[in-house]
Amino acid sequence: MGRFFLLLLWVFPLFAQGVKEGLYRTALEYIQRANYIGALEILHFLGDYRDSRKLYQRLQEFFTPPPADAFKSEPFVRIKIAQSFRSFKASCGKIKGPFNRDVWEVTGECAVTFDGQSSVKIPPRGILKIFSHRGETLAVLYLPLEIYLRGVLAGEVYPRWPMEALKAQAVASRTYALFNLYKARQRGLPYDMDATTNYQVFKISALNRTRLARAVEETRGEVLTYKGGLIYAMFHSNSGGCTENFGEITGLSIPYLTSVRDNCNGITLKWNHWDRKLSKEGIKRFLQREFGIEVYRIEDLKVKRGTCGRGLLVTLETDRGDITLPLAVYFRIKMRLPSDWFFIIGKGGKHFILAGRGFGHGLGMSQWGAFCLAQRGWDYEKILKFYYRGVE
Repeated sequence: MGRFFLLLLWVFPLFAQGVKEGLYRTALEYIQRANYIGALEILHFLGDYRDSRKLYQRLQEFFTPPPADAFKSEPFVRIKIAQSFRSFKASCGKIKGPFNRDVWEVTGECAVTFDGQSSVKIPPRGILKIFSHRGETLAVLYLPLEIYLRGVLAGEVYPRWPMEALKAQAVASRTYALFNLYKARQRGLPYDMDATTNYQVFKISALNRTRLARAVEETRGEVLTYKGGLIYAMFHSNSGGCTENFGEITGLSIPYLTSVRDNCNGITLKWNHWDRKLSKEGIKRFLQREFGIEVYRIEDLKVKRGTCGRGLLVTLETDRGDITLPLAVYFRIKMRLPSDWFFIIGKGGKHFILAGRGFGHGLGMSQWGAFCLAQRGWDYEKILKFYYRGVE
């Protein structure tokens, strides 16, 4: 018995070290992919492990607000629409290049196909630049900001929504785009954003939907500021009734990204409530894949909660010891749960039974919440100042 106990004392530090190293690798991966919030959350959790504090301090600089007057006129946004392709073909229009044997420009209303599969049509006033950057091929669309926003609204909200909700999304998306544009140019990156949920969804084929174009045009040039700087205007699908506090999950306080209750949970909205079965065998495979740890039993799952009851940390009780992880990264993202706000209503058998609320990271404006508030008669300015406290 004594030898067995000593063996456990020797094995457990190695077990914990493997978890920390896995977390650290994920943070580095997120930094490379510009998922700075996920990286901040992990580094905040890791504390003094390796150079986590140094990396954390470096990432904090990203959230320093750009000056509100950084752009004197409407800029062109650079949207990455394809990468790592071997060939491309343009069906029409004018093709210029090569410049320095690397850069091609495609203009006109031209369809471009990558590797004979995915195809995009270049919109009017758009320029597609195709080039190599650090050994990787990129296709980057240059488009005026206000036209770009039409495609963002098409990707992020529904055209039939109340106009005030659409306007709120237009202002939030414009602010978010300019924040990222400024940071990308400051760091010398070859594009500002991509067209996915890594930033904000952009639909290149849906730039002419009348109500979306109207929402963009009627808010043209309007942005959100806090103490003279552009805010990082995050948004998500559905808060489930209460938004996340940025400081609680990352350790970095951003005054306009605090928790607010929108009280829209009483009406039927998409993703207000959800249910999931979480396989215990799946959790074991996840631990093996992410951390190289083999456990035989998942005995319990416990959640440490923050504001409104949203999850901050999850602890897995296993036969080899407890494993605590940042919940949003490892359960919402990697295990594909709709949100970080859930309750465990069943633990027997082969699954944990979860009942959850909301969809997405929960930070900033809830899109379905904005829909709800607009239906109540709120205008877009009131909606925005409700979700982003203290902004102008």
